[in-house]
Amino acid sequence: MKERTRDRLSVVADTHEIANLQGRYMYYLEAHRYREVLALFARNDPDVSVEIGEGGVYVGRAKVEAMFLHVLKPFFTLPGMMPLHMLTTPVIEVEPGALRAQGMWQTLGCNSFPTESGLKAVWQQGAYDNLYVKEEGRWRILRMRWLANFRTSFDKGWVEEPLHHLAPLDLDRFPPEHRPDLPASGAFESYDPMAVRQRAPLPPEPAPDQESRHLPPYLAG
Repeated sequence: MKERTRDRLSVVADTHEIANLQGRYMYYLEAHRYREVLALFARNDPDVSVEIGEGGVYVGRAKVEAMFLHVLKPFFTLPGMMPLHMLTTPVIEVEPGALRAQGMWQTLGCNSFPTESGLKAVWQQGAYDNLYVKEEGRWRILRMRWLANFRTSFDKGWVEEPLHHLAPLDLDRFPPEHRPDLPASGAFESYDPMAVRQRAPLPPEPAPDQESRHLPPYLAG
């Protein structure tokens, strides 16, 4: 009984730490604290990666740093930019051994982006589909994947404009060391007003030996 209780408390503690880790990422990004953002990512695993929207996959610590410091930072620090996203409906599952975990959140973003005609107010909706690793006793992000469901001008809506293109982030203009290593994974489909969505994001499943200690939803956030 004592061992089972310790096991359940460990899952609660790990889940809480991962939820805080993901929340801190959002706050640090909005505050332009990019060094603090990078401190949340795995330092020792060569498979650490970031994929944001259609921007491709950056693999390895050096490329993750390049993406945040040389691609996103110059874009997000333009006057009037607002990269505000809210995290909802978390599902966090810690794998047996408590060294790896998976997490998924839906997000809704109130954003403003520069265009040739001035600032544009944009709604964004998507999902984080992330992997986490425990390094030196602390949880860190191993794979960050945010895929857009829709990105639409504030006044048009997702039916008329389901996936607005962010021209300032055209990656061909960046040097090779600041470009992604792989194309976007296409892990699930963005919204298409002319189609029935076939590949929506699915949350991680609990491991068979964890089902009996599965956390209630209110403890996952």
